Amino acid sequence: MSDDRTVSLLAGQLDYLLEERPELGNAPPAQLLERLNREDRLVRARAEQPLENDEWVQRRAEELENRFTPAQIEEALALVRRRPRLDDDESAAYAPPRGGEVP
Repeated sequence: MSDDRTVSLLAGQLDYLLEERPELGNAPPAQLLERLNREDRLVRARAEQPLENDEWVQRRAEELENRFTPAQIEEALALVRRRPRLDDDESAAYAPPRGGEVP
């Protein structure tokens, strides 16, 4: 099993990504791995030199190593898929009643 903290953080990133880009919900794990590793490298490159231009950040990101593995993405996806979604029937029990008043 992978580092639980990393998997938990990846699950959070996947939650956000899939909320923003629902069409990626059926994307293969390899595609999600590539995207999350790319975003991670860009963030790390920007953190190294916050005042550098975007071209420098892009080049530097290409030099950095990936930190996430296929196994970590698989575990994170499993966590995401087990979590109740706001649009699921189960979570409807937690929605306020139809008059807008909360008991």
